[in-house]
Amino acid sequence: MILVWNMPTRLWAVPKLESANGEAVSPQATLRLPLGSGGTRLLRLISRPKDAPLSLLAEAGTLGRKEEISIDPDGDYDMIDASMLMDDVTPAGRLALLSAMFGAWGSMFRARRSRSYAQLLNRLVARIVDEPQRAKAVARLSDQQILIAAGMPVAFGEIEAVFIVSAFGYRRLPMEPHGGREAPQGQKQTWFITERDGTENGAYLVVTGNRSLAIRHLAATPVLPSLSRWWQARGQSDADLREYIIAALARTDTKSRKAALEFQLRCPLSAQRVSGGGGLPSGEIDLAVTTARGTLIGGWYRDPVEMIAGIDILDSNGTAHAFEGGFYRYPGTVVEEDRTSSATGFVGFSTEICSQVPVLQPRSIMRLTSGNRHLMIPTAQPADPAEARARILRAVPPQHLNDDIIEHCLAPILGDLQKKLLHMTGKPQVIEIGTPHRDPAVSIVVPLYRVLDFLRAQVGAFACDPQIVQSSEIIYVLDSPEQAETVEHLLRGLNLLYGLPIRLVIMARNGGYARACNAGAGIARADLLAMINSDVIPHQTGWLAKMVERMGGPDDVAAVGPKLLFEDGSLQHAGMYFARNARGQWLNHHYFKGMPEQFADANIERSVPGITGACMLLHRGVFEEVGGFTEDYVIGDYEDSDLCLKIRAADFDIKYVPDATLYHFERKSISTHSDYMRGVATQYNAWLHATRWREVMEDIAANGLPQNRNIPDVRGDAA
Repeated sequence: MILVWNMPTRLWAVPKLESANGEAVSPQATLRLPLGSGGTRLLRLISRPKDAPLSLLAEAGTLGRKEEISIDPDGDYDMIDASMLMDDVTPAGRLALLSAMFGAWGSMFRARRSRSYAQLLNRLVARIVDEPQRAKAVARLSDQQILIAAGMPVAFGEIEAVFIVSAFGYRRLPMEPHGGREAPQGQKQTWFITERDGTENGAYLVVTGNRSLAIRHLAATPVLPSLSRWWQARGQSDADLREYIIAALARTDTKSRKAALEFQLRCPLSAQRVSGGGGLPSGEIDLAVTTARGTLIGGWYRDPVEMIAGIDILDSNGTAHAFEGGFYRYPGTVVEEDRTSSATGFVGFSTEICSQVPVLQPRSIMRLTSGNRHLMIPTAQPADPAEARARILRAVPPQHLNDDIIEHCLAPILGDLQKKLLHMTGKPQVIEIGTPHRDPAVSIVVPLYRVLDFLRAQVGAFACDPQIVQSSEIIYVLDSPEQAETVEHLLRGLNLLYGLPIRLVIMARNGGYARACNAGAGIARADLLAMINSDVIPHQTGWLAKMVERMGGPDDVAAVGPKLLFEDGSLQHAGMYFARNARGQWLNHHYFKGMPEQFADANIERSVPGITGACMLLHRGVFEEVGGFTEDYVIGDYEDSDLCLKIRAADFDIKYVPDATLYHFERKSISTHSDYMRGVATQYNAWLHATRWREVMEDIAANGLPQNRNIPDVRGDAA
């Protein structure tokens, strides 16, 4: 209920209102509205009594006399008249009234969902301006969101809040409006994004500032064009508005984020570089990736006479942000007009510009010492996280890459892209080829990626081994699903040839070595897991049985690795250890690599810091306890040593068994990743591995291996 008094003068103090027995009335709200005549309209809001009549006493003196009010809960009270309420109220008073009704009053009296409260607000807004200017809905952004254009006075100042008001309700717009270019008559085109609901039959746009109020009438919303069609039809080139829309859509639901991506792909900006000549600077952005962590840009510039003061990045409002610590330069070359010349390459990372949706063309500024600024816009960058990751891995030449660049520039974006990529891998498909073993002792998991050269030889070697034929299941995980038909056909043929049952797991898309191995382990049924690369070929039978014999026991062995040989018979793996290189980076090393197979020290069974993922036998329970392979390493490297260190951290032992010998045609699959062979991926993985395990590796290097305990003996089950 609202109680109204008109006072002939300004009311500086707020009079008390209490019940007749002296008790406070709660809740209540008070608002003083200055009148053009010099008086004050005093408003009191209270909750209507439910059961017994309420007697109120307004403080005497301040109101001119003592006021007694009695409110009957069953009384018939009129709705407040908007014209009476607003009559003679000054503009400042009108702003204060609407601010109170949109804000505290609706919450205090739980009136936000009240139809009559919304109707009063609608009448008040309509009463403030007899003929309000128009706002226009211009485009459909998504299923529910629309874009509204309205002119606002340049002198309005900063907008504090925007509301949509109709006879059916009111709401505050969660997204800040975007101020566009200044138009004639002191107007500035301003853009608003709102839900379509409640605007179909017309509504009011209420814009409030510190001391300003603007009302715009929104006519009934017509059938609107899509954002892309509207943008193309108008020939829009307002990059600030484009980025405002993208940023707004990125903050909502999945459909809206997809709409933001489609808009960028359908309506790209024209790429723009800085052209030099005659001593003038030139430059270009050729890498730009935005995620929720920030934005990474990369490119080059030439500055013959040192005119460049810096490179800045622009946000959706066109505000330039300087790179702080995350900006790095390195020497390079660039080809311009068929001529190769020296240039400065750079990468920069900024947390100022971030988005849940990839911003495919973030803009940058080349800032000169003269004060001039030159816009740089990259060509549309890839939307797919795997393609974006590949571009980042080519951003800095390996010889110029260091831990600072990785940590402060590349790692935040690579980490985000890896998470997105893993999220997109989907559920794998499992195909049973042949009749599987009911209760296998060992599950052999082999990840496949592109290279199928060794598949026939590997399956043939498995089929010749009695242990594998009698008590093991074979699981191939295809991480290049485009080859699914070819691989299935090949494996079915090998099953007909050897009678060996095989389970084929087809990943929905490439997710990397760790995700493929974990997917295979996830469907495995045995207590022991043998992780084997597709380019590892046994040349003798019994190798798996020898590894199984070393599992568990009094030494608490949770992982076993065999001897691996290169094609020429020299040693490729006799256990793994960790050591720093000349630059101080922690890297994985294989004992006795390149030595003859019969090198004496390589034929001693022993505990080792780690073993290679090319061939390792694992206790399934321990594998699951430590979380399997860590999946945020890029493409495939260091996951095996990471797993070994997790196993050691859980107090289990790892053994090298030289009696089990296989050939490893090293990196035949991973070499199909052109980005990996450039060296950036492995440097990133080495950095990531070291940030997690530096102290442990230092301790092992200085003090040897810790004692291990508490693993069950599984040798009897696996025999």
